[in-house]
Amino acid sequence: MAVVLLATAAPAAADPTCDRLEAEARAEAALLYAPRIEAEGARAPVAATTAEPDAIGGGLQARLAVAVSPIDMLRGRAIERVARAECVREAVATRIERVLALGPRAGERAAIDHELAYLAARAPDVEALVAEARARVASGRATALELDELRQRQRTLARRAADLAHQRALIDDEPADEPADAAPVSLTALADAYRRAVAAVDRRRADTRALSAWQLEVRAGAAGGERLDWFVVAELGYSLGRPWQRAAERRLVRARAGELDADVRSPVARLARLRRVLAASATTLAGELAELDAELADLTAQEAQLAGLDGDAARGLRARQTLTRLELEARRAGLEVLARNHRTLAEGAP
Repeated sequence: MAVVLLATAAPAAADPTCDRLEAEARAEAALLYAPRIEAEGARAPVAATTAEPDAIGGGLQARLAVAVSPIDMLRGRAIERVARAECVREAVATRIERVLALGPRAGERAAIDHELAYLAARAPDVEALVAEARARVASGRATALELDELRQRQRTLARRAADLAHQRALIDDEPADEPADAAPVSLTALADAYRRAVAAVDRRRADTRALSAWQLEVRAGAAGGERLDWFVVAELGYSLGRPWQRAAERRLVRARAGELDADVRSPVARLARLRRVLAASATTLAGELAELDAELADLTAQEAQLAGLDGDAARGLRARQTLTRLELEARRAGLEVLARNHRTLAEGAP
């Protein structure tokens, strides 16, 4: 059995932290899996008996034995299971740290992507409006001032896209909250995942400690003095302190739950603070979206009034209204995604 346990070495984990944890556990468990060779030298006293009344002392005796402890093997397996549970906990903690590193900017990357995509999709429309105004100026049907205004607003949209691209690059340099194509996960779900991971580590460690209450070892070998003989010794023991150990384990579970919530440095407490910030942000963004919707509704009414008008003046006004709509809709595209992401992160519901 020991040979099998030693031979089933797990491959190196992809994550360096997990690899280190598993290697440390393996280094400790390898000695527990393997049999132990023992060598002893002893002087055994010899008592006088009726058959040998002159026996007054003993001789030297040498012993060589191999000791095997099934409990030690189980303890080695338990230590490796602790390492695997710690690996899961560290993976969840790393994911949480990435979200906390972004803080209120969590979920912002997807919002920027949506606004950039909208601006890129409508860029040909903006260029067409400027080209039409340029043609009307060339034919004397529009003033250079009107063309300059459209060009200025085109440059404003271009600068907005450049600023967004710069912000996107900065976010890419920071630890990402989630892959670009992944839906955001609520902070409550992340906190629950961390609690479960920590509880799993505690359970595995409790299993390891529980084995310390037992002692089971078998030794077999040869002992020789004046003559050589073989021997087998089996030892079985149980600590009467095990019931008190169970009580302490239950206390540990309660204390751990309180610690995760009360310690301001714990990932759970830090996630709770960020969740409150994002919930307030989602409320603020919802108000901004309502204002944008009101502006768009007013703009739609103005466009309806111009729908029946013709002429160069009406075309120039419609061009300016179209650019205004593009600016508002671009902002709305990003704000809507950001509000939804913050609401999902804070509440767990889209």
